[in-house]
Amino acid sequence: MPKIKNWLFGKDQPKDTESIAKIRRVINKYTLQSRRLTQQSDEQKDIARDMMKSGNKAGAKQALMRRQLYLKKLNETQNKILNLQGMIESISEAKDVAETTHAIKEGVVVIEDTLKDVTPADTERAMFEMQSSMEKVSFASEALSDTSFSETELDIDMEDMIDLEMKELEMELSLGQVDELPDVGVSTKPTKTKVKEEDDEIGDEISELRKKIERERSGA
Repeated sequence: MPKIKNWLFGKDQPKDTESIAKIRRVINKYTLQSRRLTQQSDEQKDIARDMMKSGNKAGAKQALMRRQLYLKKLNETQNKILNLQGMIESISEAKDVAETTHAIKEGVVVIEDTLKDVTPADTERAMFEMQSSMEKVSFASEALSDTSFSETELDIDMEDMIDLEMKELEMELSLGQVDELPDVGVSTKPTKTKVKEEDDEIGDEISELRKKIERERSGA
């Protein structure tokens, strides 16, 4: 009768199997989000290269700032995926622990039946040895499952990364990998006044972008 009922109405999935399926769906969503963020960060790198090609350093730096924001979000998303994968492993391990516990209970029953004709001293010694062995197994299991060595956070400062990528783009220009075009104007040689104005403009834009990043970090 139960088989016919399962055939007609479907068999309920165990809670652990259903939970793992839900977590995997969330992981798939974050995986797609990671791919999109990777694509967006690469697009900003291409924009920065084009800006450098046209002589627009301010625009290139803005693009690299946006790229770093995308990379920061990408890192956070990948950390979420790692945590969810760890949860799946924990569910599977919990199931193994439950099965092991039931097996130990059955083993204890067998031991007690076997020790009926054994002296209390022998029984005490056997139980102590079993407990000692289980503690060794628990210690070994904790050592094998220790993930304290894992490090998923980025240690490099965002501003340093931007400066590094700016230098890389400038190096591409100097090596002739990208054809550099002159600034739009009457003269291709910038005057001191023009250079100062451009530096001031870049400084203002960078300051505004930094404020925007701080607001996003603080959740404002």
